[in-house]
Amino acid sequence: QLDDLYLIALVHRREIKSLRDLTAEHLPLLRNVLQEGKEAIVKRFGVPSSQLRIYLHYQPSYHHLHVHFTALGYDAPGSSVERAHLLADVIDNLAMDSMYYQKRALTFPLRADEPLFKKFQEAGKV
Repeated sequence: QLDDLYLIALVHRREIKSLRDLTAEHLPLLRNVLQEGKEAIVKRFGVPSSQLRIYLHYQPSYHHLHVHFTALGYDAPGSSVERAHLLADVIDNLAMDSMYYQKRALTFPLRADEPLFKKFQEAGKV
């Protein structure tokens, strides 16, 4: 069902854990994921790139770089602005500053039952 299309592209390079690890060195890889992903989806499902939301999560649900491709009209879990970073924006940011994601403060939601939230509490940061 194309209305709730949800696909994930996994990056083979296991040393790239999250958005924080990305630098300008990874631009060819990211551009390739973006282009090949869009082409594969239009070929297989007939969904044009203008109807896709393509993003990465921060904090990710698992630490192996992956990119989400969802139908634009589908309100996929984690696709909101607090957690999702559009791949096109990530590419632009890295093209402007290779170390953008090492320098940038990134906000993200945490549930009260998450271990990371408990660590913030213990450190007196919440």
